[in-house]
Amino acid sequence: MQTLETALKTIIQDVDRLIFRGIEEKYLSDALGRRRGTAEALVFPLNTQEVSSVLRYAHENHVPVTPRGAVPVKGGIILDLSRMNRVLELDEDTMTITVEPGILLQEVQAYVERRGLFYPPDPGEKASSIGGNISTNAGGM
Repeated sequence: MQTLETALKTIIQDVDRLIFRGIEEKYLSDALGRRRGTAEALVFPLNTQEVSSVLRYAHENHVPVTPRGAVPVKGGIILDLSRMNRVLELDEDTMTITVEPGILLQEVQAYVERRGLFYPPDPGEKASSIGGNISTNAGGM
Protein backbone atom coordinates (compact mmCIF):
# COMPACT_ATOMS: atom_id res chain seq x y z
CA MET A 1 0.00 0.00 0.00
CA GLN A 2 1.40 3.40 -0.97
CA THR A 3 1.89 6.17 1.55
CA LEU A 4 -0.21 9.32 1.61
CA GLU A 5 2.76 11.31 0.32
CA THR A 6 3.38 8.92 -2.58
CA ALA A 7 -0.30 8.84 -3.51
CA LEU A 8 -0.66 12.62 -3.51
CA LYS A 9 2.53 13.04 -5.55
CA THR A 10 0.97 10.72 -8.13
CA ILE A 11 -2.21 12.82 -8.25
CA ILE A 12 -0.56 16.26 -8.12
CA GLN A 13 2.79 15.94 -9.81
CA ASP A 14 3.81 19.57 -9.24
CA VAL A 15 5.59 19.32 -5.88
CA ASP A 16 5.20 23.08 -5.37
CA ARG A 17 1.49 22.40 -4.79
CA LEU A 18 2.06 19.84 -2.05
CA ILE A 19 3.26 20.37 1.50
CA PHE A 20 3.93 17.49 3.87
CA ARG A 21 6.17 18.97 6.54
CA GLY A 22 6.22 22.42 8.05
CA ILE A 23 2.61 23.29 7.26
CA GLU A 24 2.13 26.93 8.25
CA GLU A 25 0.00 27.76 11.28
CA LYS A 26 -2.53 29.69 9.18
CA TYR A 27 -3.60 26.41 7.59
CA LEU A 28 -3.94 24.60 10.91
CA SER A 29 -6.20 27.03 12.76
CA ASP A 30 -9.27 29.15 12.22
CA ALA A 31 -9.13 32.89 11.52
CA LEU A 32 -9.21 33.70 15.23
CA GLY A 33 -6.46 31.22 16.10
CA ARG A 34 -8.45 29.76 18.99
CA ARG A 35 -8.19 26.15 17.88
CA ARG A 36 -5.32 24.34 16.23
CA GLY A 37 -5.39 21.11 14.31
CA THR A 38 -2.87 18.91 12.60
CA ALA A 39 -2.50 17.59 9.08
CA GLU A 40 -0.22 15.27 7.21
CA ALA A 41 -0.61 17.09 3.90
CA LEU A 42 -1.68 20.39 2.37
CA VAL A 43 -2.70 20.26 -1.29
CA PHE A 44 -3.41 23.00 -3.84
CA PRO A 45 -5.35 21.45 -6.74
CA LEU A 46 -5.79 23.38 -9.98
CA ASN A 47 -8.84 21.65 -11.42
CA THR A 48 -11.80 19.45 -10.62
CA GLN A 49 -9.97 16.31 -11.79
CA GLU A 50 -7.29 16.81 -9.14
CA VAL A 51 -9.90 17.54 -6.47
CA SER A 52 -11.83 14.43 -7.45
CA SER A 53 -8.71 12.26 -7.41
CA VAL A 54 -7.62 13.55 -3.98
CA LEU A 55 -11.10 12.96 -2.57
CA ARG A 56 -11.34 9.50 -4.14
CA TYR A 57 -7.99 8.49 -2.62
CA ALA A 58 -9.00 9.93 0.77
CA HIS A 59 -12.35 8.13 0.74
CA GLU A 60 -10.87 4.80 -0.30
CA ASN A 61 -8.17 5.04 2.39
CA HIS A 62 -10.23 6.61 5.18
CA VAL A 63 -8.11 9.77 5.26
CA PRO A 64 -9.90 12.85 6.64
CA VAL A 65 -10.08 15.89 4.35
CA THR A 66 -10.57 19.42 5.70
CA PRO A 67 -11.26 22.39 3.43
CA ARG A 68 -8.91 25.33 3.91
CA GLY A 69 -10.40 27.73 6.43
CA ALA A 70 -11.71 25.04 8.78
CA VAL A 71 -9.64 23.52 11.57
CA PRO A 72 -8.26 20.07 10.64
CA VAL A 73 -9.16 18.43 13.95
CA LYS A 74 -8.81 14.88 12.59
CA GLY A 75 -5.52 15.29 10.73
CA GLY A 76 -5.30 14.05 7.18
CA ILE A 77 -5.37 16.37 4.17
CA ILE A 78 -6.08 20.10 4.00
CA LEU A 79 -7.64 20.97 0.64
CA ASP A 80 -6.87 24.56 -0.42
CA LEU A 81 -8.83 25.63 -3.50
CA SER A 82 -7.36 29.14 -3.74
CA ARG A 83 -5.50 28.35 -6.96
CA MET A 84 -8.75 27.36 -8.66
CA ASN A 85 -9.56 30.99 -9.34
CA ARG A 86 -10.86 31.41 -12.86
CA VAL A 87 -14.08 32.52 -14.48
CA LEU A 88 -15.25 29.56 -16.54
CA GLU A 89 -18.32 31.02 -18.22
CA LEU A 90 -20.54 34.08 -18.26
CA ASP A 91 -23.98 33.51 -19.75
CA GLU A 92 -25.52 36.92 -20.28
CA ASP A 93 -28.79 35.38 -21.52
CA THR A 94 -29.44 33.70 -18.18
CA MET A 95 -27.38 36.22 -16.16
CA THR A 96 -25.31 33.43 -14.61
CA ILE A 97 -21.59 33.12 -14.09
CA THR A 98 -19.67 29.91 -13.50
CA VAL A 99 -16.48 30.36 -11.51
CA GLU A 100 -14.00 28.24 -9.64
CA PRO A 101 -14.22 28.39 -5.82
CA GLY A 102 -10.94 30.20 -5.23
CA ILE A 103 -11.74 33.34 -7.21
CA LEU A 104 -11.99 36.41 -5.00
CA LEU A 105 -15.21 38.37 -4.73
CA GLN A 106 -13.46 41.53 -5.94
CA GLU A 107 -12.32 39.66 -9.06
CA VAL A 108 -15.86 38.43 -9.80
CA GLN A 109 -17.21 41.95 -9.36
CA ALA A 110 -14.51 43.47 -11.60
CA TYR A 111 -15.08 40.81 -14.28
CA VAL A 112 -18.83 41.44 -14.56
CA GLU A 113 -18.46 45.23 -14.23
CA ARG A 114 -16.17 45.26 -17.29
CA ARG A 115 -19.15 43.80 -19.15
CA GLY A 116 -21.64 46.35 -17.83
CA LEU A 117 -23.10 43.96 -15.24
CA PHE A 118 -23.22 43.88 -11.46
CA TYR A 119 -22.69 41.08 -8.94
CA PRO A 120 -24.84 42.18 -5.98
CA PRO A 121 -23.79 40.19 -2.88
CA ASP A 122 -21.76 42.49 -0.65
CA PRO A 123 -20.37 40.71 2.42
CA GLY A 124 -18.00 43.56 3.21
CA GLU A 125 -14.79 41.55 2.77
CA LYS A 126 -13.90 41.90 -0.91
CA ALA A 127 -10.76 39.74 -0.65
CA SER A 128 -12.73 36.65 0.37
CA SER A 129 -13.19 33.77 -2.05
CA ILE A 130 -16.52 33.14 -3.71
CA GLY A 131 -16.33 29.51 -2.53
CA GLY A 132 -15.90 30.66 1.05
CA ASN A 133 -18.76 33.14 0.70
CA ILE A 134 -21.09 30.46 -0.62
CA SER A 135 -20.04 27.75 1.84
CA THR A 136 -20.61 30.03 4.84
CA ASN A 137 -23.66 31.87 3.44
CA ALA A 138 -21.75 35.17 3.69
CA GLY A 139 -23.73 37.16 1.17
CA GLY A 140 -23.78 40.44 3.04
CA MET A 141 -26.68 42.44 4.31
